[in-house]
Amino acid sequence: MGNEFVSYSFLLLLVVTQLALVVTSNGADVLRLHSMDSDGMHIGGENNGRRSSPGGGWAVSMDDPNDPAVQVFALIKDLVVGKTMPIYFPYIKDPASFQFFPKETTRHIPFSSEAIPELLRFFAFSPDSKQALAMRQTLEVCEKEPKQGEVRGCATNIDSLADFARGILGSDSQVQILRSSLLSDPSTPLVQNYTILDFKAISTGDIVPCHSEPYPYPVYYCHFQLGAESRVFKVYLRGENGEMMDSVFLCHMDTSTWRPGHVAFRLLGVKAGESEVCHFMAAHDLAMFPVPK
Repeated sequence: MGNEFVSYSFLLLLVVTQLALVVTSNGADVLRLHSMDSDGMHIGGENNGRRSSPGGGWAVSMDDPNDPAVQVFALIKDLVVGKTMPIYFPYIKDPASFQFFPKETTRHIPFSSEAIPELLRFFAFSPDSKQALAMRQTLEVCEKEPKQGEVRGCATNIDSLADFARGILGSDSQVQILRSSLLSDPSTPLVQNYTILDFKAISTGDIVPCHSEPYPYPVYYCHFQLGAESRVFKVYLRGENGEMMDSVFLCHMDTSTWRPGHVAFRLLGVKAGESEVCHFMAAHDLAMFPVPK
């Protein structure tokens, strides 16, 4: 239904990961960075400022209910075939810009706020540029101490993503990754009405969401609340412009540790700890969970 829902194992993801080394005329290996727009985001992703984790974990929270990027929240009871709701889905011009570089390509590049002067020179960013600001913010959120009961971290390659997931889900776990399908029409509005055509529950229990962060190369911020159950669904949607979407719909069943003023509670009319909060995930984010044995 629509573009096929993306689901694959770490092994397959490793196979399709984009190579990022080119050889110059003098034979030297050179890091090939993905194109970045003027705000320091990978071209192909949305560019409405820094996004925030529905759980409040990213660098800047979405506290403005008028920001179109907040049109992703819903409740499980909203999953009704035939129901129409406004949802935010960005068009991704270059899906390859969200694929990890091989570990060997970036291992010589420091990933630390302490190394910002060196990073600015390496990437040739002006200290006052939007790219530099985005890089600082991403490093800040990646280095932030987790809250009590929380596990968080940033993956800069497929190995660190696998290590993070298996550290939570079990070292012998076969991990499945889900992504939403890509929008096919670049003229699709960021927010439009989508009608639910069908939906299916995929997994309940330990689910690890990861979110693409603005950086000169692909970086994913992953987080997990210990002891907090989550649920993930496939939701098949049709936009009012005819766009078909197979979306990841992730539900955080325990919101008792969320900020009481989180924008999701205001939009949904619920309170922290009294209701689940669910959200549709864009194609540049992912959800990981163990495959049942």
